[in-house]
Amino acid sequence: MTGEHSSGLDRVWVELDAELAAGLNALGLALADTQRLDLMRYLALLKRWNKAYNLTSIDDPREMVARHLLDSLSIQPFLQGARIMDSGTGAGLPGVPLAIAAPDRSFRLVDGNGKKIRFLRQVRRELGLAQVLPIHSRLEDLPDAPQPDTITARALAPLARLVDWHERWLAAGACLLAMKGRIDEKEISAVPAAYNVELVDLEVPGLGARRSLAIITRP
Repeated sequence: MTGEHSSGLDRVWVELDAELAAGLNALGLALADTQRLDLMRYLALLKRWNKAYNLTSIDDPREMVARHLLDSLSIQPFLQGARIMDSGTGAGLPGVPLAIAAPDRSFRLVDGNGKKIRFLRQVRRELGLAQVLPIHSRLEDLPDAPQPDTITARALAPLARLVDWHERWLAAGACLLAMKGRIDEKEISAVPAAYNVELVDLEVPGLGARRSLAIITRP
């Protein structure tokens, strides 16, 4: 690698860090410099591992800042309790960015894809995220305990199916945060009447698309 090429790459990452800082400011999130550095290190790992592991269809780090980091962090104010379970976490979204932003909480990142869990174990080691536990499992095979306080799910399934998959934890008091694009009335009405569904429109800096959050609880 020539010095000129290396300098060009360095400039790109400096620009990405500036975009991330501006996005965090727009979201009203005050993170330490070390936390922002860890977000960028995670992005670099995701970019590098994506070539072999097919972790995400988005390969441009500029897009990753908004579509992965800021999108994930947009739900941080809605987290409840100390124990978070990220269901169908994939490449660790939204779990890893949220764990970096909230080191006082514990995160279980659950996915049935072994390659993605291997990637997340490497992320845990390299970033020193001791409060993160990647779990290779189907949801139906997970034990009931420990009971999560909040469950996150990003573009995973229709709301009614998510409720069905997570019913045992919702019945015990967990809150489900389902990140979606547009959610229509038909999808909401398919959720059993025993559950409360609250919709929140999310403003994600740099993302030119509508994002919605469904907050689902069982009284």
